[in-house]
Amino acid sequence: MEIKELTTFKTIVEEGTFSLAAKKLNYAQSTVTTHIKKLEKELGFLLFERGWDARLTDEGALFAEEVDNLLTHWDYSISQAQRISKEETGTLKIGLLESAAEKLIPTILQYLHNEKPYIHCDFVVGNTALLSQLLEQNQIDFAVCGNNRNNSHVHFTPLGMAQIEFFVDDPHHPILHKESVEISDIIEYPIVIGENRCYYSRSVNAFLSEHNLVFKRVYNCSALHLIPRMVFGDAIGIIPKGTSLRPSNITFQVKGFDPQMPIGILISSRKRNYLSQTKQQIMKLIQSSLE
Repeated sequence: MEIKELTTFKTIVEEGTFSLAAKKLNYAQSTVTTHIKKLEKELGFLLFERGWDARLTDEGALFAEEVDNLLTHWDYSISQAQRISKEETGTLKIGLLESAAEKLIPTILQYLHNEKPYIHCDFVVGNTALLSQLLEQNQIDFAVCGNNRNNSHVHFTPLGMAQIEFFVDDPHHPILHKESVEISDIIEYPIVIGENRCYYSRSVNAFLSEHNLVFKRVYNCSALHLIPRMVFGDAIGIIPKGTSLRPSNITFQVKGFDPQMPIGILISSRKRNYLSQTKQQIMKLIQSSLE
């Protein structure tokens, strides 16, 4: 029993004769007759009384009600499938720097909720080293982070420059009384900063090396959002701009410190030419958000 045979049966009932049904369905009348004979054989009873007009038998009348319900559900199922097929489905996995996550996640989720309701999204928050590793292992689709020049299997599209903020948690901190703060002025204070693999931590350390300097006491934390809470006494915190600060945190500038830290989209070189429509749209959304 096939849908086309049931459709033929329903059309005969609606049109009243085999010939009118054949015309409506654009079938030869012999095809319509074949469909009905096949149905009757499978069902084991006659659907129509023999004659010019298609008069239903008692059994045929009962079967017509069931067929009507069945085809109505079938049409609904097809319409649902067609609607879903127009949308991409599955799970999207996006890697984000912690400093970018707070800004980008709500924007991405709002877009998916409004435009792609059948897509689930997983966010992985980490530093550039971790995200590029996950990308190479095919555990994320793409990442918003720094450029990992040590990995030849990824492609980087720069979208802007990341900045670094220095801050304290004491309004009476001696560093705030200086008219101009040099990098050498802060090395004697305890420093709270991200782990050494962090993109921005490496930039800070590179700047120190250029000036032949090292921090005396360093406390590392991989969770950047905790650093504003960790700064104590005369300690100085160093975080990427975009990381949420506490109301009590006070930022200051370090003279001459302007690291060149491009931030952008990192994606597998093998996959960047095979992006789904949703990935392309989200990348455009990220680009407009970071510009």
